Amino acid sequence: MSAENTERGGFSWTGVVPLRWRDLDAYGHVYYGEYLVLLDEARVAMLRAACDGADPLFVVAHLELDYRSQLVLEDGPLTAQVEVERVGRKSLTLAERLTARDGRLVLDARVVVVMFDLDAREARPVTARERRALGG
Repeated sequence: MSAENTERGGFSWTGVVPLRWRDLDAYGHVYYGEYLVLLDEARVAMLRAACDGADPLFVVAHLELDYRSQLVLEDGPLTAQVEVERVGRKSLTLAERLTARDGRLVLDARVVVVMFDLDAREARPVTARERRALGG
């Protein structure tokens, strides 16, 4: 895993996401819905890395996916990249990518997450500490 601030100032994280037998459909491909789980695992790992191990509480508000290539179990583990593009008042815009073991790009995504207060059951502002850590 690696983490850094990019030239644009946003936090960037690269790590490994495993493929599991349960991710496959009847054709032996990774089921399209499982990509969401793989991206979520990477997103949580990135936010933990940026926020010193704290568990981030967020909800996904918007998601755009571009599937670039099929995946089979042998294509794993995947390299996941998550970069903070924008830090808003209550939200983060993230660019996410998954790459197969052979270097082939398999998925591009843009995700907007909203920080969440579990007790109040509503969106909460990005804290000053989070803003500094994420490059906002």
